[in-house]
Amino acid sequence: MLKRLTQLFTLALIPGVLFAHGSASARPFVKKDSFELSLQLGGLFYLDQDAVPYDSEGAGYPFPLEHTFAYTLNGGYNFTRHFGLEASLQVSPAEVNRVTFFTIHVDAIWHPIVHDWFVPFFGVGPSFSLGFPQNSLGVSYAVDPDPGLNALAGVKVYPWEQAGFRFDVRYLLRFPTGSDSADGRSEVAGHDLIVSLGVFASFGGEEKPKAPVILDTDGDGIIDTADACPNEPGHASANGCPDRDGDTIADAEDRCPDNAGPVADRGCPDRDGDKIVDVDDRCPDEPGLPAFEGCADDDDDKIANIDDRCPKIAGVPEHGGCPPPPPEDVVKRYTGAIKGIYFAQGSDVIKKNSFKILDAAVVVLKEYPATRLKIDGHTSSEGEREFNLDLSGRRAASVKQYLVEQGIDAERIDTAGFGPDQPVADNKTERNRAKNRRIEFKLLQP
Repeated sequence: MLKRLTQLFTLALIPGVLFAHGSASARPFVKKDSFELSLQLGGLFYLDQDAVPYDSEGAGYPFPLEHTFAYTLNGGYNFTRHFGLEASLQVSPAEVNRVTFFTIHVDAIWHPIVHDWFVPFFGVGPSFSLGFPQNSLGVSYAVDPDPGLNALAGVKVYPWEQAGFRFDVRYLLRFPTGSDSADGRSEVAGHDLIVSLGVFASFGGEEKPKAPVILDTDGDGIIDTADACPNEPGHASANGCPDRDGDTIADAEDRCPDNAGPVADRGCPDRDGDKIVDVDDRCPDEPGLPAFEGCADDDDDKIANIDDRCPKIAGVPEHGGCPPPPPEDVVKRYTGAIKGIYFAQGSDVIKKNSFKILDAAVVVLKEYPATRLKIDGHTSSEGEREFNLDLSGRRAASVKQYLVEQGIDAERIDTAGFGPDQPVADNKTERNRAKNRRIEFKLLQP
């Protein structure tokens, strides 16, 4: 019997262990809240073969107990990965002995290791046995109930995640419950060893993932795991980082954190649309060129308008972007009273003999386009002062009009009338009064 069981266990266990070791991966097979069912075949070894079934009414069971087979059905529940409860029904039929044993075990189970291809386990708990002996004629003796205790140790081998092989060894202590049988015997304690091998399957028990701890350290409503700046309140548009101008670019990466701008320009605006962002643009409100740091050069003299004293007239750097000024003799010639400009008496109509002088002035103004001209009109003291003030202003304006008609920009010429208020001689003689009736030029540089 023992030899037969040993051979059976060896043949069954070795392939299962080898297959499990080669195919299983390390993962937690025992799961919280899972159920297990297993069916086992084993050997029942009576360590005290004289602990025969007890009959208080008749003669004692006349045969010593021989080692025999045991069939076990197990059902268990795992409260956690490590701890569970198992109930077992063990049946040893009358195959070798003329007695059938039914035993129920209830065990607390402990899995010390739950994360490998094999899972060892230990258990302990109460048992209850019922023996149904028969004599050689098939007559049943009285049923012998025995409470007891059991302890087991074993291993589960996992070729698959929820099924595998189970091997365990159980020790059973059966307590005596009777004495004074008809033949004078008293019942003795039974000591049994059950060695079993079988298969098992587990069901359910998928452990619910623990709810993640949601932290929002900076209190900005964005959890730390999704917050690029978990210690600094920010905005969702900037992944939880500060964004003062609200342009979806975090301040730390925004070249212009206080002025909203596109992502392509690293958060800086471009008010004039010249593709040069304002922070790099010397002229942020006027479209310009990269060569002039965002400023324009209207006269194309390679000097930006912002640095050009004459932005509409091409010039040279040494004169601040203006053309060279007229020479000193020209300035002297056209500064002060200009002789040869005559008007009709009491009128602002220019006489024709004045045109030659005025035409010469036009040539100078065209040759030096950056030069401005101030024209002042003066009169003598005859007549009403108010009339003379008006007349002097109209005469200066008439000179300007002539120059404009010859092609001089009106914006280059300013006029004023002073009437008799700025005489250059007294008005006692006609000669002096003629000196006071005059047109004065003043050439101005930008």
